[in-house]
Amino acid sequence: MLNHILLLTTIISITVFSQNNDTQAIIAPQGFGINLLNSKGNSSIDNEISNIGFMNPAAISNFDNYSLGLSYQLSSKIEEGWIADIGTSRKNDWMPQSAGAVFKFDNFSFGLGFGQKYNGSLDFDSIQVTTPENPDGTGEFFDVEYRTRVYSYSIVASYSFIDLITENSSLDLGFRYSYNKMDFYESLWLIDVSASDVSSNFNIGLQYSYDISENRKIKIGFCYETQVEFSSPIIVELDSLDINSGNGSNIGAQLYNFNIAGYIPNDFKLDVSADLTDNFKLNTLITGMLWETDDNNQKNQLELSASGIYRINEMFAPSFGFYYTDKNFDEDFFDINDKMNALFLIGGLRFNYDIFSVDLVIADAQLFGGDFRKQTIGKIAIGVEL
Repeated sequence: MLNHILLLTTIISITVFSQNNDTQAIIAPQGFGINLLNSKGNSSIDNEISNIGFMNPAAISNFDNYSLGLSYQLSSKIEEGWIADIGTSRKNDWMPQSAGAVFKFDNFSFGLGFGQKYNGSLDFDSIQVTTPENPDGTGEFFDVEYRTRVYSYSIVASYSFIDLITENSSLDLGFRYSYNKMDFYESLWLIDVSASDVSSNFNIGLQYSYDISENRKIKIGFCYETQVEFSSPIIVELDSLDINSGNGSNIGAQLYNFNIAGYIPNDFKLDVSADLTDNFKLNTLITGMLWETDDNNQKNQLELSASGIYRINEMFAPSFGFYYTDKNFDEDFFDINDKMNALFLIGGLRFNYDIFSVDLVIADAQLFGGDFRKQTIGKIAIGVEL
């Protein structure tokens, strides 16, 4: 029994993933999901109102006055998503994946956003209880839980300079402040640990738009978001606990002090969105995640995505594209680097009717994902433009 607990503790706190003594809450990269995912692909400047908490803040000027929306997301479980045959999954429940609202005043745009920046669990097989009298097991089992969620609440503002550089163009500057809350829960045999912490960060962005013709535009955007760090001190008291038998004994209280830590790095986004014809649009995005600034054995990460959107009419607009991501460590223990690459194929459909819109999208990496990234993500969003 003790060996099982020590093994799990070692896996969770292993120094491959942390250069300090903190217990890391944000571990599985799959928990980040694809936060910008929508029926138009993965663009940071051409997106849905529900995702304004993740977008380039300058791009909220693209929405009509009094727009609002929310989204829900489902993700498949990955049976082997981490080392030692540990699975990963998302807590799929009633909580929206994202929500947002925008209103305007002259050249100003203001927005409120909510989003789940991280939602991930480590999934372990049940572990059999053993004792000195029953080294092969007592027939009883216990489950291990290890889950983390990060919520983000955002205030966004942007200002549009019309015809500043050339005619038929605009330059938008935006700023977003986010208040982030991490909730962590771990259950390990007779030990339950829960922790919460808050941290704020900000994002600054710009967007340049040029009208090619009446129905065609080209937009270029860039934004930079600062890191989010969590650290919550925890004291665990094991009082009169015989770890070999699971029964009480007078061994006295033992106190364990440690920190529950989480980290989301600085990142930048470079977007291009262009109407190649009156009915066909191409969205591209490059995202850089700057892990190396924290010296935590993780390499900087580059993500690429592109999608083509075809407007059949004012009501329907299907799309198809891809999203590529990976995760690499300086020390490639357990050959993990080759198992973290993923190429998601994205298919989406936007439906418009009067002031309402419905956004459907699915992203799948079952065919072109590494061993730890074979996953399917589905998302639905509803928007209203008043």
